[in-house]
Parts: sequence; structure tokens; C-alpha cells
Amino acid sequence: MVPQLPDAQRRAATGPRLRLALAALGLVIVTLPVRSQTQQENPPPAASNPANAAQVRAQQNAAAAAAQLRAQQNAAAAAAQLRAQQNAAAAAAQLRAQQNAAQGAAQLRAQQNAAAAAAQLRAQQNAAAAQRRTPPTAPAAPGNTHNPASDLHVASLDNGRAGASLVQSRNFLGHPGPPGSTETRSASGKIVRTAADGTVIDVRNPRNGMTIHHGLDGSRRILVEQPDHSRIYATTRGLPYVQHPFVFRGRALNHRTYPVGGQLVHLFYRPYSFGGTTLDVYAPTRYYDAQFYQQASSPFPAPQAYRWPYANNSTPWYGYYKGYFTPEPTYTSPVSWLTDFVLGASLAVAYATERPTAPPPPASATPAVTPEVKQMLNDEVGRQLKQESVEAQQNAANRDLPPGAGGVVQELGDGQAHVFVVSSDLDLVDPTGRRCMISEGDVVQVVSAPRADTSTADAVVMASKGGEECGRAAQVQIAVADLQEMQNHMRETIDLGIASSDAGKKAPTATPAFAAAAPPPDPNTAREIEQQQQIAAAADS
Repeated sequence: MVPQLPDAQRRAATGPRLRLALAALGLVIVTLPVRSQTQQENPPPAASNPANAAQVRAQQNAAAAAAQLRAQQNAAAAAAQLRAQQNAAAAAAQLRAQQNAAQGAAQLRAQQNAAAAAAQLRAQQNAAAAQRRTPPTAPAAPGNTHNPASDLHVASLDNGRAGASLVQSRNFLGHPGPPGSTETRSASGKIVRTAADGTVIDVRNPRNGMTIHHGLDGSRRILVEQPDHSRIYATTRGLPYVQHPFVFRGRALNHRTYPVGGQLVHLFYRPYSFGGTTLDVYAPTRYYDAQFYQQASSPFPAPQAYRWPYANNSTPWYGYYKGYFTPEPTYTSPVSWLTDFVLGASLAVAYATERPTAPPPPASATPAVTPEVKQMLNDEVGRQLKQESVEAQQNAANRDLPPGAGGVVQELGDGQAHVFVVSSDLDLVDPTGRRCMISEGDVVQVVSAPRADTSTADAVVMASKGGEECGRAAQVQIAVADLQEMQNHMRETIDLGIASSDAGKKAPTATPAFAAAAPPPDPNTAREIEQQQQIAAAADS
């Protein structure tokens, strides 16, 4: 429905706007010639003799006939225009009907797939429960394989914990090893963790604070904790950064510098402690007023259509991942639009940081990110918007947040299940004891509160891309520090989505005092990252 304009605006809109609309429909406008103002104000004098009078009458009759002909032509053009508009409206109605039918069919298939998966899950849980009630006749040998015939890996919990056979470690806190993994300490104090087959998984050097992780996909991730509480994170896949502490109003904060596309991006975090580790919760540098957050969390009066440029222009990353994720054609609220923004941005970054070499996820009628998963993400995005609104009110009152406020430990302590978009590649262990991965753009649901003794929480994989990745419904343990980074990633991307929207560009914002007083980005970021990569390469050689 076209919105109604006031009369003055409607008159002003007639002309160029109408011509553009008709041109879009493929119609051609013919402009008829008109007399000049001089001709209208100075008509030729009438003749005085009969012959001239007859000639004038003949001319008048001819003019009247021409005017009648023009009127008939105009009427015919108007009728043709009306028929074209009616045909266009009918075609649009037919297209909407087809889209609605296709959407309904896709939703039905998704519901059928979800019901089948739920039935399979219940069957496997019942079988696992029966197996636990019947003690085995002989102890089973630990294995590192899985059944390729089944894509659905479901963990049976042992006293509410997933992966009871995992090897917990105080040296690699939050990252338990697979069954059969061992740790050895060299004479120099270096700690090496190897898998049951002898593959090196982790190397930690307490002397320089460096931990090197060898990923299942062949990547190498380096984390260096320095004595002044600075941190350097370098990776062969993903976004590296350098983090330095600073103090504002007697409170510790951290600022990270990311080298992205030849530029330095600066973000801020508030550190807090949990289970023997230091976590960093995202601290926004821009807040909106309460009314803005209320509108962002409210539904639209009617579904709003939106065409994502990447879906219309065959963007390479979307061409690769479209069998995994498909954006919605319409949105019922800003929150639902932000959900697709977070997913799309995550997959675009994953593709840009290192182009995948594996075959793309198979295209199917139902993408891996199902409507049910998106609804869970909608709820999570709404909760994070609400948390940012609370922080905005605190900032407006010039009050500092306590350590850990709004962080993932506080969020997971509310007794509800929470869903996060994965922010980086992580190596985990599935219920069969097999090493598997999750990568940026995957979706996990955390189903337990964080545990201080292991610095982990139980989670279920809701959507993954296949291959070496953990199967859907696999229950895994994830480090609380990694979950905090997922929450940070989602809040950072939500802020980016808001700022890029028309409403976000126009709305007034407030800058927290710490952001105005913060130090500049670290200009030595690239050099520091390269230096640690060289040290890690020498340590591995």
C-alpha cells in the first residue's frame, strides 16, 4: 500500500516521480507539443470577408477534430496504462501467493525435520539410559572414532555433565583433552599435551606465557599472556589482536587493537575473574536513549520486506554458505533483522579471513540454520539488547558497572538456556570421544551454568557446517572464556548492525567517559603479532 501524502506533497510528487514509476513498469510516456505562451496570448486576427471566415471555420473545425483525436488518444493511453497497472498488480499478487506457498512448504519441511530429529534424539536418549542401567561385561576401550552412518551425535549426561571421559587439565584450563590424551613436562618446564595417537595438541611455556594450540584443521592459534596483563592473540585463521590494560576512575579496563584490512580497529572490555581465569566482557563506546532501545525491541506494525545485497548480487561468501544459511525475505521486528545481520556478518568474516578449501555445505530445502534456531537467536538478541539498554541507563546516570556485569557468567546463571553464534574456530570433543570442531557462524546452545572447577559449561551444537565439525545435537564442553568471546562477538555485531541501519544513523548517541579518555590504538599491533608468530614457529620446529 502506497502511503498517502498531503495534497501539496502529492502535487509536487506528480511528474518526475510518476515518470520513474511508469518507466519501471516498462511504459513509455509521449509528451504532446503545446503552444507557446506568446501564441496563446496573441491569437491571429479573425478575417473580415466571407472567404476568410469560411477558412477560419474550417481551421476551427480541424482544430476541434484534432482536439477530439487527442482526447481519444489520451483516453486510449490512459486505458492502456490502467490495463498495464492491473496486469502488474495481478502478477505481483500471484508472485506473493507463490512466495507464501513456498514459505509454507519450507516451514512444513522444517517442522517435519525437527520432529524427526526430536524423535531420533528421544530414541537415542532412551537407549543410552537403558545402557547405563545395564553394566557392561567388560570395560570398553577408549576410542577416537565415530559412526559415519549417523550425522546426529547425542551425549548421554553423567550427573548432568557432558563428556565424562574427557581429560580435564589445570594447565589448559577450560579445554579438556580427548580420551587417552596425556601431558608431559620437559626439563625446561614446557608442557606438551598429545592425543592418544601421539599428535601434538597443545604446547604451553610458563616462562614466556605462550600457549600454542594445533587445530584439527591444521591451523595454529597462539595466546601470550604477558606480566603486565597485556595479551597477544595470533592465529592462522580468524582475527588476531593485541590487548593492553588501562585504568579509568580506579577501574581496570582493556582495549584491543585489531588489524583489519590495513586499518586498526579499537574495542574495549571490562575484565573480571571466574574459576581461575580472567574474562573480558564487551564495553560499548556508543549508547542510545531508552526510547530507541524500546523501539528496537518492539515488533513492526506489519512485516517489512528487505532485500540483502549479498543475496541478490551472488556474493562469493554467500554463494558458498547458502546451503547453511538463508536470510528471511521479511522481518517482523528489528530484532529479527539483527539476527540475520549477525549470522551474515559472521559468515562473511569467516570466509574473508581464510577462504574455505572444503566443499561448501550441501544446498538443501532446509538450511542448517532452521527457523527454530533463528527463533532462539531472536530471543538471545533481544536479551542482549535489553542488557545494553540497562547499561545505557547506568551510563546516563554516570555510574560505573561492577566487574562482570552483563558478562556471560552472569547471563548463564539465570537458569535459562542461551544460544550464541560461534566467533572463532574451536576444537572440542563429541560424546564418542572424537575430536571435532565448531567454527565462526555455527550456533550452540548452552544448557548449564558455568562450572568454576573446570571453567567450562555444557552446550549442544544447534547448527554446524559438516565435515570435521561436531554434528548437530552433539553435546560438548566449551570453555567459559570462549563463551564470553561469543557473547562479545554477538554484542559487537549487534552494535554494528544498529549503527548501519537508517534509524541508528539518525538517532542521537552518548559516548561513555572511559571511551573519551582511552588510549589510542596500538600502532605496533602488526609487528607484535608477527613477532609472536615467529617465536611460536621456532618453538614448534
